[in-house]
Amino acid sequence: MRNLLRADLKRIFRIGLIYEGLLIAMTYISYAVLEGVVNDGSIGLIRGVQKSLSGGPISLFIVFPTFYAVFAHELSSKSMQIVLGHGITRDKLIIAKLLDAAIMLFCLYLFIIAVTVLVINSESAIVLSTQQQINLIIFIILRWFRHFGYIVFSATIMYISSSTVLGIIACIAFSAVFKLVFDLIEFFSSFSLYDYTFDGLLDWAYTGIEIGAVPWQIFPAICYILAALTITTYFFRRKEFDF
Repeated sequence: MRNLLRADLKRIFRIGLIYEGLLIAMTYISYAVLEGVVNDGSIGLIRGVQKSLSGGPISLFIVFPTFYAVFAHELSSKSMQIVLGHGITRDKLIIAKLLDAAIMLFCLYLFIIAVTVLVINSESAIVLSTQQQINLIIFIILRWFRHFGYIVFSATIMYISSSTVLGIIACIAFSAVFKLVFDLIEFFSSFSLYDYTFDGLLDWAYTGIEIGAVPWQIFPAICYILAALTITTYFFRRKEFDF
């Protein structure tokens, strides 16, 4: 599986769509941060980063290119059959692909963290305490985890349906309209369903971190990921391929 990961990552890092998405994402983040700093100074920087990473656009700029790079040609090129024919089990194949996505996504967010910290420590007009900087980094890491979850859920749909298109549509839906749908449900029903979703749990986890409480909500959020992985492997084991 190590060779599969190495070969996949080498291929993925050559895909230009990822870097185009990162460039657009950094432009979008820079605009939000600049607007925040002008309006509210140092606190505006925190709000700018949080606002930009919380919106649907940044998900599309980061999550969609990653999902596309990892999974777009997985079914159509029959590379999956080739890998399975060389002794890699189906479970290992799924785990390898999700690890590809996690590593690629982490690299993108590591770049965002590095740029954010560089801006904070190089601009004399921006003064954040050590704790504020740590909380901001934790916020960005939780965004990485959230967006990785979107990819896992979208991959589940893709593997079950054997349709890359449906996987891509699911990825866009999770990234851009997921929270909007639950906001509308809460508006008309006054029922806080969102708090029990994957996104809602991570929001509460970060709120707990900010006030110094134990972010126990992370554990049920991880259960969402494990449940999706279990469902994916269950159905993928029973799927037949033409070799």
